[in-house]
Amino acid sequence: MYSIEINLLNDRPEYSQEVVSSRGAGSGDSKVPLFLGIAAAGSALGLVLVSFGLLSFLNQRQLAKEKSLDAKLTALAPQVKEVEALQAEQKVTEDETVALATIFNQIKPWSSMLQDLSDRVPPTLQITKIEQKVGAAAAPAGNQPNNGANADPNAPPPPPPVNGLKLTGNAISFGDVNDFVLTLRKSPFLEDGKTKLSTSERDQNSNNAEGVELVKHEVETEINTVPASELLQALNTTGASGLVSRINLLKQKGVIQP
Repeated sequence: MYSIEINLLNDRPEYSQEVVSSRGAGSGDSKVPLFLGIAAAGSALGLVLVSFGLLSFLNQRQLAKEKSLDAKLTALAPQVKEVEALQAEQKVTEDETVALATIFNQIKPWSSMLQDLSDRVPPTLQITKIEQKVGAAAAPAGNQPNNGANADPNAPPPPPPVNGLKLTGNAISFGDVNDFVLTLRKSPFLEDGKTKLSTSERDQNSNNAEGVELVKHEVETEINTVPASELLQALNTTGASGLVSRINLLKQKGVIQP
């Protein structure tokens, strides 16, 4: 048997045209997103190319600046060496000046010390002999000096040598000797704690004009390490005005700190 399908709508003109027209409109609109995608991709690619070109330009500009700076540094190299040489000479001059100032600051003229000693001797006492004993000061434990390649450049300088003095003389009484020792301890040039009476006794072989046996004594002391810049008044009083003037000049120039 045969079945016949009859679509009566196809026979109606209004339905047939609507179907055809709708299909044609759908096929034309489907190309718009494609065009939009191509445009977006082109814009992104163009932006990348512009960015790359800008970075290349900036990089070349930076390289040009670096070459210019290298050329300037090369031109300034002789001047830099000259400045370094001048700085080295200045350092040597400053070190020599400080060393000279240190020497001046360590000087204690014998004339000043003897004048100070003479001013402290009582009328009833006489000094017959002055002996100087120079010896090395004992280094602190753990700071023993090293010689040669084992020497430590950062090690502290060795302590100054000990300048000991032994005063021998005669006095009328033991009280005069004790007074003399106490007066010596007040000297700005001597160590207070190192000034002491070594021996004191009557000497039967020495008499004064009245026939009184004299007291023979020995006093030991040490010259202190106080800088001369701190003893200006004592130095000026004992006649060392020249040294005082030099130290004051070094203070004015800032070589010796006041």
